[in-house]
Amino acid sequence: MHTPDAPADAPHKPLIRKAAEVFMATTLALMVIAVFSNVVLRYAFGTGLVIYEELSRLLFVWLVCMGTVVTAHEKRHLSFDLLIDRVGPRTRAAMGVLATLVSAIVLGMVAKGAWDQVIAGLRSFSPVIGYPLAVAAAATLFMAVAMEILLFKQAVLDRPRG
Repeated sequence: MHTPDAPADAPHKPLIRKAAEVFMATTLALMVIAVFSNVVLRYAFGTGLVIYEELSRLLFVWLVCMGTVVTAHEKRHLSFDLLIDRVGPRTRAAMGVLATLVSAIVLGMVAKGAWDQVIAGLRSFSPVIGYPLAVAAAATLFMAVAMEILLFKQAVLDRPRG
């Protein structure tokens, strides 16, 4: 279906992208409700709900990690191209390969560390809500694995041939 503010030839978003956007919008809405409710309770009644503080913190972690993956998918992360714009095509290609390798190594280290935190978090729980801390660590694991997959896709599958 065509929306009034989108161009007629705009490509359809994949279902997984739409799901990520719905997840992020829902997460943000829940965070706003939780934080706003706590502000009103604190200023109007001198109290607040501790559960909202813990919930908004968990939702924020997931929101940031999901947003990071969506941004990586769109290739919209900040980049520093002062040097890359001043070198020839061969050097630029070599630097691209080096950047991809370094990114893969760092993401692998993040995934390993996040996995260790997920395992450790299965046996420890948040103080108020009582959810396993693995749920929060899983956000970072999800982010690192998804970005590794995107990196592989961009480096191998989407690479120009020839």
